Amino acid sequence: MRIDRDTLVFFDASCLIAAAGSPTGGSGFLLSLCARRLLRGAISHIVLLEAEHNIQAKLSPLVLSHFHELLQVVPLVVAPVPPRSSEKGWTQHVNAKDVHIVCATLSIECDYLLTLDQNLVEEISHTAFAMDAISPRDFIRTILPSHEEIAKVRT
Repeated sequence: MRIDRDTLVFFDASCLIAAAGSPTGGSGFLLSLCARRLLRGAISHIVLLEAEHNIQAKLSPLVLSHFHELLQVVPLVVAPVPPRSSEKGWTQHVNAKDVHIVCATLSIECDYLLTLDQNLVEEISHTAFAMDAISPRDFIRTILPSHEEIAKVRT
């Protein structure tokens, strides 16, 4: 499957935290592609709150500053908060703590869910959801090379 500027990728909190802590890592690189409008990034309010809370509780003020800078420079689609009724029954497919991520990702029809949570990747791989869950590293290695403009940004 070829991807392009219209490909919508959802960043979970783990990816946002990783990008804030290591802007040159995989999550940071993918967010930089969103900033350059080579991909479309998406998040949810809950993911933003979770990322900010974890950064404040566990990381330095510098990382929090990088997080806020990312939010200012990267255009992100914000998924609406899904109604509680849409979450019912999904815990049979994914861990209850991750249902909000799946609901948000599906509500805006994202092509990919980017996560560092390997359990979530595994859980989603066993469903018929209309999206793929993948780590930033695997996305960069296996999906990104099919981007029609990626040769322009690779060095």
